[in-house]
Amino acid sequence: MKAFRALLRIDLRLTLRRRTVLFFHYLLPLTTFVALGELLDVAESGLTSTIVSMVTVLGIVANGFFGAGMRAVQEREANILRRFKVAPIGPLPLLSASLVSGLILFVPAFAAVLAIARLRYGMPLPDHLAALILLMSAGVLAFRALGLVIAAVASSVQESQILVQLAYLPMVLLSGTTIPAAALPEWIHRLAAFLPSTYLLVGMQGVLVRGDGLFTLAAPLIALTITAALGTFLAVQLFRWEKEEPIRPSAKLLALLALAPFFALGAWQVIGR
Repeated sequence: MKAFRALLRIDLRLTLRRRTVLFFHYLLPLTTFVALGELLDVAESGLTSTIVSMVTVLGIVANGFFGAGMRAVQEREANILRRFKVAPIGPLPLLSASLVSGLILFVPAFAAVLAIARLRYGMPLPDHLAALILLMSAGVLAFRALGLVIAAVASSVQESQILVQLAYLPMVLLSGTTIPAAALPEWIHRLAAFLPSTYLLVGMQGVLVRGDGLFTLAAPLIALTITAALGTFLAVQLFRWEKEEPIRPSAKLLALLALAPFFALGAWQVIGR
């Protein structure tokens, strides 16, 4: 625990020095929300809750893939992780610090979006605020874990950029996060049923728009929690301290196991239609 606390402090300090982190954690979600809010006149149209959920999911996905995934590869390439290797710690405390620091840094941005939505656009706070916070936290941890899995199987910064984009774009384009789900064809809906961002968005909209509580959110919460745990386990197993360390031949296939809960949920949704 002492090692974890020390690593968490170091991770937070290093993270706050990066301009890209400030952009993806704060500037991107806040400017996107205000821009959409003013453009769509959400106070009059009643779309505030919908836009809040979309912007929040956009920020969570970026937090995980760019804030955790690409950063971990950059630190390995810069031999920063090698310095931790000589200390009496394993990969788990290091990766856990990354998960928790991502959550700590995202909370102020999330609170700022809710505050702007309330004060500028008159959105009432949700009846089940605790459920919303729990869902947000599970989402951040799950996507941070997925980002760390990508980092573990990427051989270089260049490859990590490709892998991150291949994961990020479908998550935000097909789930309804950037394009309203109603505007997407049925076959896209079937693909989106296998994406964790879809369930995170539906859960967020459920709390903010429909007033759903914890019981209704059971499926996405359980799936996100399992993904966070499974992703962390896989990231630890596939972890590499140095860029020269070889990648297992089966590493990329093993990485897909982190999405197993959503493959199961997607299959259940598609078969049930």
